[in-house]
Amino acid sequence: MTTTGDSMTFEPTGTSLPKDLRWNTVAFLVDYVCFGVAFTLISISSVLPAFVDELTDSAPLIGLVSTVFSGAWLLPQLIAARLINDKPRKKPYLLIAINGRVALWIIALALCLGLSRRPTAMLTLFFVCLGLFAITDGFASVAWFDILARAIPLKQRGRMIGVGQFISGLLGIGIGRLVALILQNRPFPFNYTLLFFLAGLVLIPSAVALVLLREPRPRPRPDDAVSPSSWRDLWHVLSGDPAFQRLIASRLMVGMVSIAASFYVVHASTRLHLPTAVIGQFIGAQTLAGVVSSPLLSWISERWGPHYVTRFAAFIALVGPLFAWTTEQVHLPAMYRAYPLVYAALGFLNNAWLVGFGNYLLEIAPEHVRTAYIGLGNTLAGILTVAPILGGWLLEATSYAVLFGLATVLVGIGFGLTLTLPPPASPTSQAYESEVRPEVEPGLCHCTPNQ
Repeated sequence: MTTTGDSMTFEPTGTSLPKDLRWNTVAFLVDYVCFGVAFTLISISSVLPAFVDELTDSAPLIGLVSTVFSGAWLLPQLIAARLINDKPRKKPYLLIAINGRVALWIIALALCLGLSRRPTAMLTLFFVCLGLFAITDGFASVAWFDILARAIPLKQRGRMIGVGQFISGLLGIGIGRLVALILQNRPFPFNYTLLFFLAGLVLIPSAVALVLLREPRPRPRPDDAVSPSSWRDLWHVLSGDPAFQRLIASRLMVGMVSIAASFYVVHASTRLHLPTAVIGQFIGAQTLAGVVSSPLLSWISERWGPHYVTRFAAFIALVGPLFAWTTEQVHLPAMYRAYPLVYAALGFLNNAWLVGFGNYLLEIAPEHVRTAYIGLGNTLAGILTVAPILGGWLLEATSYAVLFGLATVLVGIGFGLTLTLPPPASPTSQAYESEVRPEVEPGLCHCTPNQ
């Protein structure tokens, strides 16, 4: 049964759904798909490292791509959480993301004007713009996650994310082919100019969707709720949650796959002598894995919970560094042709961050301090930003075999830690049950207009 106007929607089983659920689902879906397509065009793990490789031979600088993006996206989020935690409306902070997206157009313009002929200047501008984009988007993501948790309940949230990943994955297969054609048939820097331009263009519908998002009103704060008023209070609230601590530990260890991920594409070209066009195959494998994994991960989350998603994803994440390490030990051309498997593992893991680790965090976080959980969780994950640089230094000092072997061991530890994650207590779901969902008998529905 569905009421009209300002009323809420109820399923026959007595399950109540938030106002504007369909509208917000579409808005989040458009934003998610467009953002995913844009970052398929300028993949952090393949396209951008290859772009930097055109301008420098320095392995640490190539690794700096992932470091700058991840660090600028993750580290400011604790400040964002402290700033907006007590604000009743989070959408104004979400819209900050739109302003930083002009950075992609700036990079495209600089390439078009010939700045690539001065590699130092081009690299400086590139890293500044990449950091600007990541800072604004990371700041806004704290609000994005909070609104997502309030606007879309857990079950519908998992489905929405799964559909978004499936659509962006299907589109990404074609985008991967397009990237391969552009890189292969257009000279540098025109090929990358076109990719940055297309990425900026695709982000326009995403920005429109964020503007049209309808933010739900927050529920009243419980009388006994503790609101952190200082950094010490914030740390005290979060340090008392064992589930949060285990989540962060497992996320950090699994995320150490990034110590090697930035160097897969360089390893493929310099050690295995695969052609540049294979980058398109890497993107295709990564996005195809996203298409396959999206419904699977969503089903696992809905059936058993997001903690099972983290376990499955951590196990799959082992495939990438382990396979790359094996190619260094067993020199078989057939294995070289199967190298896209490392990117398939990355695609699987990329989908699991939100469905598994992200959804788990949203479920264990009380609503009145949810932004604090998000901010601190992502800020602590910012430790991973140094991993690619460390990987570059390690590579220069040792070998690919040592680099990929270490990554395999660290991700294996992360997999073991995911096995210790307890089922989420779901305070958000409990609050939803007690404060929004009416008490009904099976087969009946109660509707409360203007709720």
